[in-house]
Amino acid sequence: MAKPSILIIDDSALFRDFLANKLKASHLVVIVANNGADGAKKISHYHPDLIITDYYLSEPSLVEILQSKRRDPSVAAIPVVVCTSRIGRAKIVELAELGVSKVFIKPLQVDQLWQFVGKKLGLTIPIDETPCILDAQVNDNVIFVETAMGLNLEKINLIQLKIAELMGLHNLAFPKILLMLSGFEVKEADAPKLRRLMEILVGSTQGRGKWIKVLTQSKSVERLLRGFREFPELTITPSLEKAMDELAETANLEGFVSEPKVGKATSMQMRFGNETALQALTNRMHTGGTDLHLAVVDDDFIVQEIIKSTFAASGATVSTFDDGASFLEAIPPELDILFLDLMMPQMNGFEVLEKLQSQGFAVPIIVLSALSGRENVLQAMGLGISTYMTKPLNPDELVRKTFEVVGSHF
Repeated sequence: MAKPSILIIDDSALFRDFLANKLKASHLVVIVANNGADGAKKISHYHPDLIITDYYLSEPSLVEILQSKRRDPSVAAIPVVVCTSRIGRAKIVELAELGVSKVFIKPLQVDQLWQFVGKKLGLTIPIDETPCILDAQVNDNVIFVETAMGLNLEKINLIQLKIAELMGLHNLAFPKILLMLSGFEVKEADAPKLRRLMEILVGSTQGRGKWIKVLTQSKSVERLLRGFREFPELTITPSLEKAMDELAETANLEGFVSEPKVGKATSMQMRFGNETALQALTNRMHTGGTDLHLAVVDDDFIVQEIIKSTFAASGATVSTFDDGASFLEAIPPELDILFLDLMMPQMNGFEVLEKLQSQGFAVPIIVLSALSGRENVLQAMGLGISTYMTKPLNPDELVRKTFEVVGSHF
């Protein structure tokens, strides 16, 4: 019996490769096309069993391809799955009328995509369900890659797309990377996953292994990493301060210059469908933020007003607090993002962070402060913040940082 075939149409090489590698590993025949014309030609030539495509294609457009497909009886019945950034309701209705089976809005939840594809083709696409938190953020031109709970191969492969997106967003041609592995031990059976993660990180630096520092206190992680002979330049340390020092020193010695990296960003969700908290937050961001709830803890009225006016157009709710103590007494029950000043009377931001950490506070935190010193950044990072912004605030930067924190593309 012939293997099912899938045609992938997308002008992002990274996204095509991500989908193709997973589907090939599931013993499917994969055909790729890098634009609308190539896709239209391969639909007619190969008659695939399923088509996965972006909405935004170069000529011909996806709508033109679908109209042509519907007129050809030999390919009219082929199911089509569209993966796209946010599009309007009218376009979704138009796609449905043209026979599209499913529209997935980016950032994608890939577990749901694989389940849908498997159901359409009558097979099971294996998914690594190991509990894992894995995400990446940028601070001070360093990409912080944080993983906890365990190693999940699906998310490890996704991180390559997230890092590429951050590199484009921040114009990082050769990024410095800090990998934070915490709160779990890695077993020998997990060595292939850890090796794959390191391959992605080293590849992102174009082979500059010395630009990657691994922060861990786990002896099992350190033992496995030191056994990977293909990464001899890696530095493994239990000290965040030492890792940051060495990254800065390495960049200075090599004359690091960040150059613009141009390319199409592909927004990928780093959580799966069953991880509801972040997904709910991301959905609200992508649907205009009409029930997004922000809190601002800052004794500066001007800062409060800047944030309120910045997010007013989105319809977000913004709660303001003049000091840390009043915030801790009345934390909004459905809070999505916290903006926190460090220098405040009565209770400063560091004290607030310590209290929140002891309570298991899981809401993303963006620290706002005129204190840009390295020690302050390190202390705040150690208390679990998502990212750090220095004053005076720029509204565009506020929006960009907010979208970045929720793992989204803006």
